[in-house]
Amino acid sequence: MGKTRWLPVLLLLTLQVSAKVKLPKTVVRSWSFADAVQLPDTQSVDSSFLNFPMRNAQYDFSVLNSYNGTLVSPLQPAVYFQRTQKTDFLFGTSYDVYTTTARDVRFCNTTTPWSNISYKRGFTTYHEEHDLHFDFTGNLNRRINLGTMLNYTDDAGHYKNQAGKTFNGSVFGSYDGNHYSLYGAFLFNTLSNFENGGLSKSSDLQNENLMTDDLPVSLIGMSGYRYLSGYLNHLYSVTTMTKDSVEIPVLTFRHVFETSEGTKRYVERDTTQTFYANHFWNDTIAPDTAAVLTINNTLSVTFEEAFNRHLRFGITAWARDEAQRHVNIEPREKWSNNVFVGGAIHKKTGRWIRYQADGEVCLLGRKIGEFAVNGKVGLGFKLGQDSLTVDAKAFVRNETPDYFLQHYYSSHYRWDNDFRRVYRYRVGGEVAYPTRWFVPRLNVSYETVHNMIYFAGLDGPAQADRAVSVLAADLTANITTPWVNLDNRIIWQYASSSLIPLPVLTLYHNLYYHGSWFRRAMDAQIGVDLSYHTSYYAPYLNAALGQFAVQDRVTVGNYPRMNVYASFFVKRIHLRFFVQYQHFNATFMDRKYFSMPYYPTNPDVFRAGLAFHFYN
Repeated sequence: MGKTRWLPVLLLLTLQVSAKVKLPKTVVRSWSFADAVQLPDTQSVDSSFLNFPMRNAQYDFSVLNSYNGTLVSPLQPAVYFQRTQKTDFLFGTSYDVYTTTARDVRFCNTTTPWSNISYKRGFTTYHEEHDLHFDFTGNLNRRINLGTMLNYTDDAGHYKNQAGKTFNGSVFGSYDGNHYSLYGAFLFNTLSNFENGGLSKSSDLQNENLMTDDLPVSLIGMSGYRYLSGYLNHLYSVTTMTKDSVEIPVLTFRHVFETSEGTKRYVERDTTQTFYANHFWNDTIAPDTAAVLTINNTLSVTFEEAFNRHLRFGITAWARDEAQRHVNIEPREKWSNNVFVGGAIHKKTGRWIRYQADGEVCLLGRKIGEFAVNGKVGLGFKLGQDSLTVDAKAFVRNETPDYFLQHYYSSHYRWDNDFRRVYRYRVGGEVAYPTRWFVPRLNVSYETVHNMIYFAGLDGPAQADRAVSVLAADLTANITTPWVNLDNRIIWQYASSSLIPLPVLTLYHNLYYHGSWFRRAMDAQIGVDLSYHTSYYAPYLNAALGQFAVQDRVTVGNYPRMNVYASFFVKRIHLRFFVQYQHFNATFMDRKYFSMPYYPTNPDVFRAGLAFHFYN
């Protein structure tokens, strides 16, 4: 009994001592590797609640896209200089927006475990959409970190045969030692979407007596895409001691191993469909399948810039072996091996100027003669009370056409081409001068493409016989006041040929209130945003190939899209949540909201979502 009486007192003392113990402050350091041989690029963890309702994979990828209207769709940015090629796979480019590669992995080092979970949902009867994202990372000790990232998106679609879903993510880990460091990751991406070929007639969208899922479509098909990858980057640094007993690296030896496999499938349910001109089958339809396995091994040595006291720059030299296996119709299997060598000079530290120039050329294999030369420089200096930054980039590339552009066999297409190499050069620069009340940023880019390969209508690939050029100016001008804010983005584009269809003008404006409530316990953002682009001959999606083809018969655009939203952030519990009425102007404007010919975007939708950040 005596011991029992002391239990409440001991418990009270324990709670008092625990209350005085300060938990470690959460600090998350994050970085990614832009390429196989260069230094990592430091990144910040995105925990801002501003513009949370608009954030999704497509919005983050490009401000304007050509797609089928759902959250899961083959997609091509309508802004030329936002287009990417994440994988060396013709049929993977249309899914870059959903594909997580080794370049996207953010390796971390944390003082406490950190995680984030967000969920967004579109509330429409029979047409629900779900978007779930999860992050976790934590250190086992000060050197070893483990983490994972998961994304799941499911969209039923508003039109027939349009549903799609994707699940992708990564598992990653790192060891950061004094001399030896290791970074590894496994990445997976799976996607499936139904293909409807668009509406049979665009005018059907104007019929107010028909529900969206009653509108006739042109096709009943389905596409699937899978991309798996393994990544290992490990290095050993030789160091020396300075007079101040600071250890700095002198030489770094690095080995990078990366393997990936991309697979694309397409199948139709009905053999009687006449959407395509050719049908290379007998009585049953076999799925169209194309796949590529790539294995890269890169060995490099770097003379570190920290050791070079007089001329502050580093030098890297490397050799890379690339083995590839292309599979189309069994037993058509083609192995190839390519050997590259390259070098770089770089300055990534410093107060005023940073630069990098690198080049690589293929000496052996199917891609022999292919080369790429890249350069970038960044300047930053004080101008008045604020800082002005100037960045410039350029590249010259001689690219071997994708294997499947040369040889491909499927249910509707068969070709054997002998395309010439594609020669590209690009220059561009950006100037930014952020101040307290006004944040302007101007980016100007120019590119010329020789021997460009393109798709037209429902035909196979073709090669242009003359050069095509694109010039673009991208202006961001955000205005901030204590209560009202206006974000503005204006993009002007010009292409010298109709083979690259682009809207001349693209606009995005976001007018909102931003303030703190309840003695700064909660932040609020309430506003309306608008997007618009001029009319142009948008590309058409060839569903069987997953490629965007040029056409000159139907224009889309000259239609504003507006959303109204309210977003909140409860600071104490790290909770973000929002409500949004998306595309509300569809209820009172003419129905001309097409992303591509015959492919309308979604009508008005009510959406909501929330996100938690967990620390400690």
